[in-house]
Amino acid sequence: DEIRGRLAEVFSLKSYRIDHVVHGAIASAAVYGAMLGATPEQIESAIGMSVAHYIPWRAIRAGHQLSDSKGASAAISTEVALLSMLRSMHGFIGPADIFRNPEAIWRQFEPTNGDSPFDLVLSHSGDDFAVMGMHFKLGLYEHQSAGALQGLVDLLMKHPEILAEPDALTGITITAYQPAFGIIGDPAKRDPHTR
Repeated sequence: DEIRGRLAEVFSLKSYRIDHVVHGAIASAAVYGAMLGATPEQIESAIGMSVAHYIPWRAIRAGHQLSDSKGASAAISTEVALLSMLRSMHGFIGPADIFRNPEAIWRQFEPTNGDSPFDLVLSHSGDDFAVMGMHFKLGLYEHQSAGALQGLVDLLMKHPEILAEPDALTGITITAYQPAFGIIGDPAKRDPHTR
């Protein structure tokens, strides 16, 4: 999550209609390679293959029907990242220096003079970790509703008497920002047919 978080901090894929799971695929290739004892060059090669060959567009998430590929987007991207790592470790070489590659996704949207369009800084000690500012989904709910759900939990913890007479509640108003409402309020999610 640290690598994924750092990538998300410096380059918003969603702004360019690329699915956010690309960051997870890059992180998966790096971590899997490190776990297997891959060389830095092999990890670079695997990340290059993942980015050059397997970029999922936001089309995965478009439309009114939930699809299997939408639900499995992160898993599919991770799968190809791990496969790329195995290929690299067996001698199949992918594009080098993918972050500065003039034909890679980042440079298509933010042209540069040969350098990467962002600086990526990874921490290895201290307390400057991206993961410390992340929210982790701990239950079965739409991620965008986490704040509202936590607000409800906090309210009930502070005022447990509400639970004694739930019928006394006449309504609850929740204010959400538009991107969250666009996801939570999607009518297709209320009546899925693919699961």
